[in-house]
Amino acid sequence: MHPKPIRSLARGLAVLSALNRHGSATALTLARETGVPRATVYRLLQTLFDDGYVGRGTADDRFHLRLKVRGLSEGFEDEQWITAIAGPALLELTRRTAWPCDVSTLDGLKMVIHETTHRIAPLSIDRNMVGQELPILGSASGLAYISFAPKEERNTLLALLARSSDPHDALARDPAQVSRRIVATRHRGYGLRQGGEIWPHTGSLALPVRVGSRLLGCINTVWMARVISAKEGVSRCLEPLRETRRLIEQKLAEARGE
Repeated sequence: MHPKPIRSLARGLAVLSALNRHGSATALTLARETGVPRATVYRLLQTLFDDGYVGRGTADDRFHLRLKVRGLSEGFEDEQWITAIAGPALLELTRRTAWPCDVSTLDGLKMVIHETTHRIAPLSIDRNMVGQELPILGSASGLAYISFAPKEERNTLLALLARSSDPHDALARDPAQVSRRIVATRHRGYGLRQGGEIWPHTGSLALPVRVGSRLLGCINTVWMARVISAKEGVSRCLEPLRETRRLIEQKLAEARGE
């Protein structure tokens, strides 16, 4: 037996959502938009006002959101944005292009794949990629992340990588070469890898994903290096991946009420 829904809560969320869309509005406007009786809207707004979620103009009868509302989105953590937004968007991209895609985030000194479409991509030759660690300076996603991270975070990561005992991080001890890679990545607007020591059979292109000023992680597309050159991979994959990023970032902004 399913529990009975709390109608007043559903109405309150509907009013709050409508107010978020308007920025500021009267109770009458919100009643018309939500279908909730105006007297009920007034009671809901008074409750939200008393709890600090909405404010009320002194010169008119319009209500507006207060900063406390932003706290409702603070729990929208990495796993949630990946599962709810990025994962489905990349599934749709793979259905269009047939190439596999990944979502990765920074974990210590590695990028870690949290979601992937390798299992459904017709042109994938890799499996079991979830949980795989990617070197920051040796992967398209890592290069995209460190190149577009805030300067202070980037400098801290480079200093830690330079002291790392992992051979895949050895490049960090060559500041001139690292600087050239980062400058080139920032100039292009994306991370790029064709072959390499770890995955000589594939190439990859990656884009950073942001919400507001925060860098959440990266999305990438992977192709077979023996049949697709880096230039062709970029030609085929860059614009579809950019479209997917725009969709993800738009939905992230909507989820945060921005």
